[in-house]
Amino acid sequence: MNETERLARFVARTEFGDIPTSAVGAAKEAIRDYTGVAVYGSGHRVGDRVAEYVHACADGEMATLLGGGQASVAGAALANGTFGHSVDYDDTFESMPLHPTSPIFPAALAAAERDGVSGRDVLAGYIVGVQVAYQVGHATYPAHYEQGWHSTGTIGAFGAAAAAGNVLELEQEAIQHAFGIVASSSSALKKNFGSMTKPLHAGHAAEMGVRSVMLAEAGFTADAAILEGPIGYGEVMTPDRSYDSEAATDGLGEDWGIHDIGFKPYPSGACTHAAMEALRRIVVEHDLSPEDVSKVVATLPEATSETLPHKRPENALQGKFSIEFCLAAILRERDVGLEEFTDAYVTAPETRAVIENVSREYETEEFAGYGGRVRVETTESESFVAEEPLAPGTPSNPLPSERWQAKFEGCAGAVLSAEAVAAVREAIERFEEPGALDTFLKGVRGEVEGRTLEENVRSVSTDGR
Repeated sequence: MNETERLARFVARTEFGDIPTSAVGAAKEAIRDYTGVAVYGSGHRVGDRVAEYVHACADGEMATLLGGGQASVAGAALANGTFGHSVDYDDTFESMPLHPTSPIFPAALAAAERDGVSGRDVLAGYIVGVQVAYQVGHATYPAHYEQGWHSTGTIGAFGAAAAAGNVLELEQEAIQHAFGIVASSSSALKKNFGSMTKPLHAGHAAEMGVRSVMLAEAGFTADAAILEGPIGYGEVMTPDRSYDSEAATDGLGEDWGIHDIGFKPYPSGACTHAAMEALRRIVVEHDLSPEDVSKVVATLPEATSETLPHKRPENALQGKFSIEFCLAAILRERDVGLEEFTDAYVTAPETRAVIENVSREYETEEFAGYGGRVRVETTESESFVAEEPLAPGTPSNPLPSERWQAKFEGCAGAVLSAEAVAAVREAIERFEEPGALDTFLKGVRGEVEGRTLEENVRSVSTDGR
């Protein structure tokens, strides 16, 4: 089907003017969500360690680190990609488990800074990169993910290469070689869920995307048809040979994948969110506290079992992949934010006591799209049930826009001053206009006119940071 060639042609030829206004608007919403989460992640302990590595091994002054500082192009892509996924609060596709923006936007941004292009070019590159990840993702899903690969790191690398290739205006042939290079560089294992390496997957994908494009730009070669064939990426990465070559290009340039992106209302695995939202409704409606509840039972799709391995988490990272902890936190607080995902909160005796009353069961067919049901039994022998058939925050189950604005303000405001946060928000709203990208970059570095860096960037000390 020549899908590698067709995807490369799409990347090489698509310009900002070819993209519908609705897709541009959706992209700005996703960039805002990512930026808030990534700025917060820059000060998280995962972000701190990656930034230390970047300054030691990939330092420079060519590209911006969100939250403050600069690095080389590849170093910024690595750091910013990891920042975005560091607290597992970044966006996902609704139709498959893949976090698109954390690996893709940093690649587009770093490439743009290298060549001094505009926010208009970053938007186009980002949307094109999301499209390529959407296409390759659907061509390999679900077998690729079910085999144990983390698609954010593997498929996200293709999106990152497409984004950087579009921004740097590579020709079609060079982009085909970039795809071949990145195919041999894409890797991420679900076995690392609940550890610091899971967020590194997104950063690695962003870095490999930029690297593959810069190598191809310099004349480095690879197989120009890497996706197709018996030993092509598609067949190799789907052990049951279910790779769908038609899905790799179906609807290309018409069915925009950016519209499939949903946002997370909680900083945990997306498969926990439906049950959390259902329990939240029960707790608020019936005014329940942990002392009122004898048992909480979550019914989840069978497919979530391997994604939620931690029934008794020992730290905040494991807590993100523990339905028992996530529901215990909802029962304790009625809502959950970044403050609850700390080692101290996860291991607190009060939390552990509530976790002991939470259990899970699986439904093999009833739920799709990370839906879930919660049953609460009280000490007064009452029983309450609530259900969310789809994960909240997805395009099919949206939440109010005010919730996302508050999420951005809270995340970015934990690191940047109110003035810097406002500057970043306004720059994203007019990202395609002249000067907006420069304002955005200064804002995420904390460089707001009339104020020093120290006045605009602060470190918030929490157990998870």
